[in-house]
Amino acid sequence: MKINEVMKESGLTKKAIYYYEEMDLIKPKREVESNYRIYGMDDIKKLITIHALRKMDFSIKDIQLIVSEKSDFGKAINKQVNIINHKITQLNKSKEILEDLIEHGTEIDIDHLKLSIQCWEKESKNIPGYMQKELNRILPGNIGKLFAIYYGQFLYEPLDSQEKEKAWMDLIHLLDSQQEIQYTGNIKELIDEMFGKVSDDDLLELSEKSKIVTNKILERKVDVSDAEKNEIKKKIQAYEKTLQYQKDIKVQQFMLDNIAPIFKEIDSYLCILSPRFEKFNKIINPSKF
Repeated sequence: MKINEVMKESGLTKKAIYYYEEMDLIKPKREVESNYRIYGMDDIKKLITIHALRKMDFSIKDIQLIVSEKSDFGKAINKQVNIINHKITQLNKSKEILEDLIEHGTEIDIDHLKLSIQCWEKESKNIPGYMQKELNRILPGNIGKLFAIYYGQFLYEPLDSQEKEKAWMDLIHLLDSQQEIQYTGNIKELIDEMFGKVSDDDLLELSEKSKIVTNKILERKVDVSDAEKNEIKKKIQAYEKTLQYQKDIKVQQFMLDNIAPIFKEIDSYLCILSPRFEKFNKIINPSKF
């Protein structure tokens, strides 16, 4: 089966199919002479399953474990069902709060409203992605935005322990106690161009894009062939010649200048909040461990 037929059968785009292949979720055969991909029914079944799981908010990492049979399928599904139950409870609580506001307006019982918000928070903390969304609400200024851009991808874990809750509150206190970042020169233009005027969902999308780079670091092989090294080198050299590279460097340096003094504390909190960050940090900063 060729790619156009696979797209029709699976409901996926060509880019999505190739991405799942890159992530080793499917392994189509190749024609000897043309090197064209040939997809079998097993590939189609996997792609449709992947499509369904992604619709249900499963991460690529979880899907990799399920497809490779390294994860108990039933257990993984039950975990997602529990998350959905928390979302349902959270949505019902949101509906209740809004209905109270509609009925009572500014005359609403403040103590009742505070209690409702606490109940909403309790359910929300059990949902993956809670920290990512809350960060932009709690710290809507420049420092919160920059932190979300560079670290948001590591804040997908639910706050499912007292240790995590404390680390989260300490992290927020640390960021909140810093002087607000003042843009200098053309930095404001660059930040607005790259990340400005974005919604919570857009910030999550930016974090998702950052994950691709981080995943490559986390999954990198110890032994890399000369051909792979040359390919990587070519891509880096091509990127360094682009205008985007110059912009990225300026923004990155601005970030370093303003947040560098608290990097160590940030790292200590993120290692508690995200096992993924802890692993990433050990790879890029081996001397610390």
